[in-house]
Amino acid sequence: MKTRNFTRYKNYGAALIEIMIVLSILAVLLNIALQEFNPFLANNRLENRITLIQRALRIARSNAQTSNSVITFCALVNNQCDREYWHKELTVFVDTGDIGVFDENDTVIFRLEAINKQDMLTYPRNSVNFRPDGTAGFNTGTFFYCPEYKEASLEGLALTVSQPGRVRLKDTDRCQQ
Repeated sequence: MKTRNFTRYKNYGAALIEIMIVLSILAVLLNIALQEFNPFLANNRLENRITLIQRALRIARSNAQTSNSVITFCALVNNQCDREYWHKELTVFVDTGDIGVFDENDTVIFRLEAINKQDMLTYPRNSVNFRPDGTAGFNTGTFFYCPEYKEASLEGLALTVSQPGRVRLKDTDRCQQ
């Protein structure tokens, strides 16, 4: 009588239970990683957006000086600047007619898309108008950008436009109030 060699039939694959245990451990680790990743994404979005706004303001100021005309930076609603819509699309344009109104003679220089719906951007005026000499006049103020403002857990950034037309960036804790 022949004896069978059972070593020849070893199991080289993983059992279903082993696969389920590995997947559950991976799911727990992924959940922990994603919770830490969300603030990173919000801060990255904050820095990118505020840099774009800063760039748009500098473009507006330099265009005012080089073209010797008034350049307006604002959120347009029905072709008029409105301070309640800074979170929507922002436009830099040559303002040849009524200040703060986009007429048929005005020319768009630059557009910024709307910010993320979880974030908030505010400014105390309807627009920022740069005069031909590069000054902002009486349209000075501070932009406040707050990432995920409903949770109020992250710090924001403040972008101040001074009367001479210069732009200064600083951290703010106004978002956490």
